[in-house]
Amino acid sequence: MSEYLFKNNISKDMALLNEINPELHQAWRTYHDGVFKDGALSKMEKELIAVAGAHITTCPYCIRSRVKNSKNSGATDGQIVESIYVAMRFAMGGPFAFSSIAFEAHDALDNDIPLTEGHFFKKNVLKEINEFHECSGDNSAAFKDYTKKVFADGALTKDFKRGLVGLACAQMTKCPYCIRGCVKDARSAGYTKEQMAEAINVAMVMSAGACYAHTSIAMDTLAAMNEKEEARAAG
Repeated sequence: MSEYLFKNNISKDMALLNEINPELHQAWRTYHDGVFKDGALSKMEKELIAVAGAHITTCPYCIRSRVKNSKNSGATDGQIVESIYVAMRFAMGGPFAFSSIAFEAHDALDNDIPLTEGHFFKKNVLKEINEFHECSGDNSAAFKDYTKKVFADGALTKDFKRGLVGLACAQMTKCPYCIRGCVKDARSAGYTKEQMAEAINVAMVMSAGACYAHTSIAMDTLAAMNEKEEARAAG
């Protein structure tokens, strides 16, 4: 096997993946390439969404390729950086929203209510979120200030960050509260269902893309094992 878990060049490994099952590989490439064509959203907008998505999956190969693709599609350094900060905010979004579950459980135990009673995801969690803010002290103010700065108009518009980059990230973090909020923001900003669908398709590609890129480790492993088997057979 390679000396390094994350190699700089994985083209040989990806070629092996294609060689083992070209039909599946082609089906993946057809979907991937279709998602990133200009459509209801431009290719550049999709690549910026993908930069954020790559940081949600924490795939180093995806981060590298999507930053390059964004830059080559016309995105500025400032736009790329802002998309990353949106990803960071939504990486916090799930734990933040799910604090409502922790505080709901705490209240239930205080009132001798079994934790199995009621619904796991309540539709209205404002009470619990407010309690979380109160209990967080100075951290709450810092979080609110960070959120305000992340979603301010800048190199990217507030609407694009909240409505589309945020929606894709929310889908990837699997936070139902974040998804609901982003759909509301996207609709208020005038984004269409088609634009939202394209952002979600980018999220789908990036979720699968991290798996795809990391097949390089699997292919490297297979190649090394096959070489050993061939050496034993020849010896």
